[in-house]
Amino acid sequence: MHTKKSSGSSVIYLTLFAAMGLSIIPWPNPLACYMPNWVLLSLMYWCIALPHKVSVGTGWITGLLVDALSDSLLGQNALIFSIIAFFAHKLYLRLRNYRLWQQAMFILLSLLAMQLLSLLISHLAENQGYKHNYSYWYQAISSATAWPLVFFLLRNIRRRLNVQ
Repeated sequence: MHTKKSSGSSVIYLTLFAAMGLSIIPWPNPLACYMPNWVLLSLMYWCIALPHKVSVGTGWITGLLVDALSDSLLGQNALIFSIIAFFAHKLYLRLRNYRLWQQAMFILLSLLAMQLLSLLISHLAENQGYKHNYSYWYQAISSATAWPLVFFLLRNIRRRLNVQ
């Protein structure tokens, strides 16, 4: 029996758009700081799983869309997403061989670096003092915790739809 190969570009973009939808849902303030960065997690999964389809350019475009959706400085997330996509793309062979908890640690370090860069860009652009507390960093921890869920969900989608 021959299974049909799917190029899957539309599936990849639909999952990224769904992640963007999750990121703009209004959550109650106590929960908002714990929301994982769904878009970045999805982007990182696709960079690791299919590096020939998802690259730094995809990270740049996705970041620009997130900038437009989240009312952040235009280009801020585009820069950050493309940097994260670059490292995920460069290290995909190594990351594929890591256990899931090791991948989650990579996610944690990547998101902490992303948030630090975002804080630096915001500080330079707005020329304001430090105004974030510890809850600013919770998103990186929740994203690393959510990584196994995102990994299994997107891997299941990729396998069911035969995205290659």
